[in-house]
Amino acid sequence: MSKEQLDILTNHCHRERDKALLSFLWYSGVRVSEAARVRAKDFDWEEEVVIVLGKGNRYRKALAGNGIVKDWFSEHDSFGLTSAGIQTVLKILSRETGIHCNAHSFRRGFCVHQVKSGLSTRVVQALGGWEQLSMVEHYSKSLTFDDALQLYKQFNGCEV
Repeated sequence: MSKEQLDILTNHCHRERDKALLSFLWYSGVRVSEAARVRAKDFDWEEEVVIVLGKGNRYRKALAGNGIVKDWFSEHDSFGLTSAGIQTVLKILSRETGIHCNAHSFRRGFCVHQVKSGLSTRVVQALGGWEQLSMVEHYSKSLTFDDALQLYKQFNGCEV
């Protein structure tokens, strides 16, 4: 899942809820089950984090998302969807756009986007709540030499 694909999917959403959901999945990297259980009270907008009930029935912090997520949760308590409901929304969008789109596509996309943006795999591991660094490394295998060169130039003040 790329940022461009996210934009296309968002433009095909039929409801504001679905736009907020896609944004939350993309910008937070949470699992579908975590997104289904999140409530407005779980957000700390000052810190820009959300507390989610994650894998192993453990609570963890995640990134809160962007403005559309904040707008949604300022007026609603939840997305009002189960995990299966979220998956159904994504299947419909996938069918309508032709973009392979499931809940894990967003989690993987979050990981790859963060690594391509220059965050270390350890930082991405902490932000995404992965127990094993190997999962982040597995997802970030799509980082090409050209991606690495662009990051190198960016961080070393060279022309990109």
